[in-house]
Amino acid sequence: MPWKRGKIKFNDGTVYPAELLIEEDGEVWNVKVFKENNVIEEIDAKRFAQQLKKDINDVYPFDYELE
Repeated sequence: MPWKRGKIKFNDGTVYPAELLIEEDGEVWNVKVFKENNVIEEIDAKRFAQQLKKDINDVYPFDYELE
């Protein structure tokens, strides 16, 4: 399963460049968000939201678009 480049749009409307690890059926297994020259990886959903300085409800559910 290769990482795919794209954009991620969080529930609060913010959009970031991202890399997504996606199964053939479209299920997202992991995300790397690029913010202010840093990479923030989604491993623990709550920690992921906190690193983005967002409430978990502002992040999930999210939409994505591949390049």
